[in-house]
Amino acid sequence: MLKGLDFKLKREGWCESHEKPLLNLYGRTACPDCQRELIEQQEAEYIKKASMRHEKRITYDRLYKDSIYSDYSLTDASFQSFIIEEEESERNKLLARRIAGRYLKGEVFNTVLTGNAGAGKSFLAMAILKAVNENADPWKSCLFVNLDEFLLEVRSTFGNNDKTNKEDEKSMLERIADVDLLVLDDLGAETGFIGTDKRATDFTQRMLYALMNRRQNASTIITTNLNGEQLDYMYDSKILSRLYKRIDGNIIKFEKSVDKRMKF
Repeated sequence: MLKGLDFKLKREGWCESHEKPLLNLYGRTACPDCQRELIEQQEAEYIKKASMRHEKRITYDRLYKDSIYSDYSLTDASFQSFIIEEEESERNKLLARRIAGRYLKGEVFNTVLTGNAGAGKSFLAMAILKAVNENADPWKSCLFVNLDEFLLEVRSTFGNNDKTNKEDEKSMLERIADVDLLVLDDLGAETGFIGTDKRATDFTQRMLYALMNRRQNASTIITTNLNGEQLDYMYDSKILSRLYKRIDGNIIKFEKSVDKRMKF
């Protein structure tokens, strides 16, 4: 007998599954093939769970890693911290909660939050986004993008010959277009409504069309200070048809809410 291998093997019954005798190894009786399959199954389950945790972390973190803000205080927004000061804001919060619930159930539709500046549109949009990011099962990728800041980032790549910076207009657009739920914040502010800079307006129209065309089968939340008539004046009808897709019953209006940013 080889040194170090002086263990006793005894037959202790029969494994019906593999039609092999059971063996006794250090007082434990088992089928070697059954033990091997059990170990392989446990390893496969561990790898699957580890992979799922990794994928969830990547998806969950995307909201905090890739979002583009003009106001970083929005990162603290939630339904719990949304301030109710009048009947309208209470009603809007309730509607936003219901919309978040529908997104969590897997419904695909767009939402528009429109009305007074500073009334809480972006805050409430972020609250919806966070609720989905925290509670979706299976998880959903979520992103908050201020449109004006995003367009500035895209413009900054024009004429950039730095080979170390691999991001261009196409890759930046793809980065925000492929998420399950996107907040497109402050629509209209990027051109100042009057549209005196024709080149910027053309660029904005092209980027918006490309973005919303890619998101026809995904959900988008839009915040804007503009009303329907102003939006009709500013944007091409093909863009608006995509923005307005499946928004019936999903418009949150801030007509009486005061500017919360003016408080000291």
